[in-house]
Amino acid sequence: MPSRLYLLLAGGVVSLGLLGISGCSRPASGQSTKVKANQAAVPVHIATAEIAVVPVQISNIATVQAYRSVTVQSQVNGQIIAVAVHPGEEVKKGQVLFRIDPRLYQAALLQARATLAKDQATADNDRVSQQQEASLVKMSAASPTEYLLAKYTYQAAAAQVDADKAVVQTAEVNLNYCTISAPMNGRAGNLLAYPGTNVSATSTSLIVINELRPIYVAIALPQRYLVEVKSAWEKNPQLPMVVTISGHAGARAGGHLSFIDNQVNATSGTVTLMGTFANTGEKLWPGELVNATLQVGELKNAVVVPANAVQVGQNGHYLYQVVAGDKVKMIPVEAGITWHGNTVISRGLQKGSVVVTDGQVRLQPGSRVQIVQHGLVAPMTRGGTAAAKS
Repeated sequence: MPSRLYLLLAGGVVSLGLLGISGCSRPASGQSTKVKANQAAVPVHIATAEIAVVPVQISNIATVQAYRSVTVQSQVNGQIIAVAVHPGEEVKKGQVLFRIDPRLYQAALLQARATLAKDQATADNDRVSQQQEASLVKMSAASPTEYLLAKYTYQAAAAQVDADKAVVQTAEVNLNYCTISAPMNGRAGNLLAYPGTNVSATSTSLIVINELRPIYVAIALPQRYLVEVKSAWEKNPQLPMVVTISGHAGARAGGHLSFIDNQVNATSGTVTLMGTFANTGEKLWPGELVNATLQVGELKNAVVVPANAVQVGQNGHYLYQVVAGDKVKMIPVEAGITWHGNTVISRGLQKGSVVVTDGQVRLQPGSRVQIVQHGLVAPMTRGGTAAAKS
């Protein structure tokens, strides 16, 4: 019992000593209150949660492809005597590109026509002989065997004429092949043959023509988006697709989804989609890498806050909400897609709630805040380049 009393008394002495020290060092009451208030108030930026219609978008890197690409080749053997196209030139369908020496093919056509004329004369003569034999048989002046012989002779001559006509037609086609024309409208590539080049009908490529208006953009998406994309495409056959060119501010083009591949790539787990773009200004070029965004729907009446208001902790997303004018509380939220600098809050926040957008690093639940700036939700202009999914 005495030892317990001693401890209590000793503790009381210590407490009194501390109180005495504190009392000797305390400043004026007004000054102390002001310092504590300044230390407790954390300067922050805030914004108010709003309701907006947010497009649901899927985005990925895509590749521009020519709408049609044709490698122009020679159909006959020979030597190029003229080139009528310049590298990179825009060509029209039917425009002359190359000329091959036609002399051998002109001679072949003349020979084929001469043979046809000779055999045609023979056939005409045999036809007359057949008619004469038919008349003699009716008058019993010739035997049926002689008539049949004349008939078969004429039929053979007529068949030869048909064969000669085919030879003439082939010679005409070969002669026409000596003039090589553009098979479609498009942009010419680099020259692969020049005057004096001997070309072959089986292996020689002369030039590549790409059709750029319209043009395709191919994008490979993970297969998990396939059902969502197909459902949206069924509802809207002109499903919007927008592409932006990396490194070129404002270089955007709009088109629509026009193709979904008929199988998923088993190796990559992706499915290829293609969009068609008018490309009237030829902003898009085959082989170019672009950022493609496909809009598959809309979130209506979505609660949105600036994206920098949303923080990530061990238990998921959270943000600081301003309450009672100058205090904050930490609330867990379910964050959705981000578009135009704004994040959709799927659960945990209501319209009109005031949230902290800058200064969170110094906050903890219950902290007092000093509002430095009251910002706004970023403008939700349609056609933005920020993608919701990737």
